[in-house]
Amino acid sequence: MTDSRQRLDLGATVTEAQRLLDHGSPEEATALLAGAAASAPDSELELWQGLALLTEGLTQIARNDAAAPSTLRRGAELLDAHEVSPPHALDIGGLVGWARHLVAELGDAAAYPDAPPIPRFRLP
Repeated sequence: MTDSRQRLDLGATVTEAQRLLDHGSPEEATALLAGAAASAPDSELELWQGLALLTEGLTQIARNDAAAPSTLRRGAELLDAHEVSPPHALDIGGLVGWARHLVAELGDAAAYPDAPPIPRFRLP
């Protein structure tokens, strides 16, 4: 049986990844976004990698993995280049700001006192 998420267009992938995050499944969101990188145009490869890294950072925080700040920083760096003309109605500025704020709160540790805030891929 084929996973239906493999057939999503890139815009629908963003919507599904948000739904997964909203329902507490950052690992699944990461897999979905990483898979989208395979079908994305070359000009968007780093965008999709950056989105996947942000969701991976959430999983790392949940596991108290010390790599979380580094993962979030790298994801923000990859997204930064797309802020001027964001595809798929993504809120790149908001995502980059969210990641940098979270990194500042984490410091060099991965421990977060509460559940970290969930990023919004698009403005409502």
